[in-house]
Amino acid sequence: MKMMTITNDAFWILLILFISMASSSTIPSLQGSGIGTNYGRYSSNLGAPEIGINYGRYGTNLPPPEALPSLITSLSIKHVKTFDMDPRITTSFANTGISLSLCIPNDKIPTLSTNLSEADSIIRTFILPYHKTTIITSISVGNEVSLLPQFSPHLLSAIVNVHRAIKRYRLHKKIKVTTTHSLAILSRRFPPSTARFHGSFGESVLKPLVRFLLRTKSPLMVNVYPYLAYKQSFPSIPLDFALFQPANGSKRRMYRDPYSGVAYTNLFDVMMDSVDSAVKALGLPKVPVVVSEIGWPSSGDPDEAAASLENARVFNQRLVEHLRRREKKVTVYIFALFDEDMKTGATVEKHWGLLYGNGSRKYDLNISPPV
Repeated sequence: MKMMTITNDAFWILLILFISMASSSTIPSLQGSGIGTNYGRYSSNLGAPEIGINYGRYGTNLPPPEALPSLITSLSIKHVKTFDMDPRITTSFANTGISLSLCIPNDKIPTLSTNLSEADSIIRTFILPYHKTTIITSISVGNEVSLLPQFSPHLLSAIVNVHRAIKRYRLHKKIKVTTTHSLAILSRRFPPSTARFHGSFGESVLKPLVRFLLRTKSPLMVNVYPYLAYKQSFPSIPLDFALFQPANGSKRRMYRDPYSGVAYTNLFDVMMDSVDSAVKALGLPKVPVVVSEIGWPSSGDPDEAAASLENARVFNQRLVEHLRRREKKVTVYIFALFDEDMKTGATVEKHWGLLYGNGSRKYDLNISPPV
């Protein structure tokens, strides 16, 4: 996870204004198919929600890869997203029923864009020896590089070459090739129905990339962080709007998109619909969207009171419950499995884990579907 600065001030000013107007009076709990969420309107219905976990390793004395399957199974999670292609990790999940989403490092992108043999070498080295015993569902070519000028011109060609290499071994229906994006790819985010990608980037990078994803039946992967949106707009966006208000609450805040008429009771749905609308604005049909990173920190610097253990528990638990209720489903990977004390930057960067670095739980989280 990278702390991304949201530069579109107009988005937050308008969102703050409309939420404030909507919350100046309280309203009853909302019901009905057109209320509460719209994400998935332009993307495929993915069936039952899948809850996965991101596994980062910037921590001291983290449990070894061999201990991961039991820890992850204890959380009732069956899907793991990594930030590399370490064979030791891939091997540790053999014959466990837990699926992996792997990642090719950013610095490989320029070479991969022009060198099909390099892509073939990666597949032969990191996929072929393991795919029969370990469930590998996708490969992300880089992480959050879409707007970086040293990578974005090469991104699609690199993805295409990795896909060609996968297809050569007839694994393309089993293992999808894509990349992850931050929400900085959006230049306009509000109202959600009017969201747009950055102009030149949308046409030159995103449009052909989404066409590739549609052609190969691969997901658009986006990192969505309501905490960062809340923090960067503090104190104007209500905390409970970012934390998912209780579904059975008698009074809830609401924002209604003035163009689509869709009503929102949480920030996550606003952010998701912005992505869907931006894809639609490119003139493209619906594409499956996977939330490749989402979460809430349990600690931060003194000026980050919202980064607390209780808020992290509340956000992640309500996220799971919110996804279960929705007719249109979305797959998410919670960030992250462990706290990572070796990360640089703000204190909050180190405290996104469901588990402490020693593998013990920070709080109870019920991910198992109700019986």
